[in-house]
Amino acid sequence: MEKPLILMSSVTNAMRGREILKRHGIPSEIGRTPRGSARQGCGYSLNVGKNADEAERILRENGIRVLGRAERGAVR
Repeated sequence: MEKPLILMSSVTNAMRGREILKRHGIPSEIGRTPRGSARQGCGYSLNVGKNADEAERILRENGIRVLGRAERGAVR
């Protein structure tokens, strides 16, 4: 199973989100949102592991705008 993607509204929010998740012990990577997904915003996503639900909750609680989620393997 591929890593879940959290779709971000801007590259700035992706960078802020990565740092917030790091402080909460959740590793993440910034990457391009694959073509064919419900691509909105800046076209950048956070790749997170199995903690996607927790990661999305933390981001929202910290004021980071999340556009949605996708699976990298499901969108090509």
